[in-house]
Amino acid sequence: MRILYLIPGWMSRTDAGRQEMTRRAQFLQQSAHPEASVDVWDVQGGPSSIESMYEEYLSVPGALARIQEAASGGFDGVILGCFGDPGVDAARELVSIPVVGPGEAGMLFAASLGHRFSIVTILDSVIHPLRRLARDGVETKLASVRAVNIPVLELTHDRKGTLDRMLEAGEMARDVDGADTLVLGCMTMAFLGEHRELSEALGIPVVNPVQASLKLVESLVAMGVAHSKRAFPVPPKMAAPEAARTW
Repeated sequence: MRILYLIPGWMSRTDAGRQEMTRRAQFLQQSAHPEASVDVWDVQGGPSSIESMYEEYLSVPGALARIQEAASGGFDGVILGCFGDPGVDAARELVSIPVVGPGEAGMLFAASLGHRFSIVTILDSVIHPLRRLARDGVETKLASVRAVNIPVLELTHDRKGTLDRMLEAGEMARDVDGADTLVLGCMTMAFLGEHRELSEALGIPVVNPVQASLKLVESLVAMGVAHSKRAFPVPPKMAAPEAARTW
């Protein structure tokens, strides 16, 4: 089973970014099924981080091209590595292998673990987009979206400070918003690997979207199913390109 984790930004443009890609590949492989291999790619020319709808949309064309490359290259499934799931629906139209978004996967797992869940994310600028994402399936169980107000590229600068802010946001979600489950709403935040410690400190489940998306795509591949082409049909102009040229 070959799984691709695609970072929809240009992480490999720096030495530190390439080292982080290697670390993420190791994190994923340690969490993967023994029969699964996980590769990590990025998107050359994509945004350095995604903290707005504008940057989500910027990331989509390059990510779609890479996903098509993965499908034709023999991968069995793809994880689009941004919690906002930018372009996941379009990718499902273009390929026949499972394409999983960590935001959707994390929220589906959280919705099954309790009555109300909250998302702990990076900045206020992504709160509304994540609420929109929840509306596609689990909004009735969404208690809140809480931001730590630390940009993506600064999350690892002061690890203890970041974790303290995550814990504080989690406490507010639990005690003020009534959440009984949390989801980490940023992949860089999730790759810190502190979900178990947060869960123990808060006394509620904390879903890591890295693991949620990995286990979901592994399950889909093992079951031999992919997303419905009735729900995500091939774009008509691609299905019959000659028709697109008649006008």
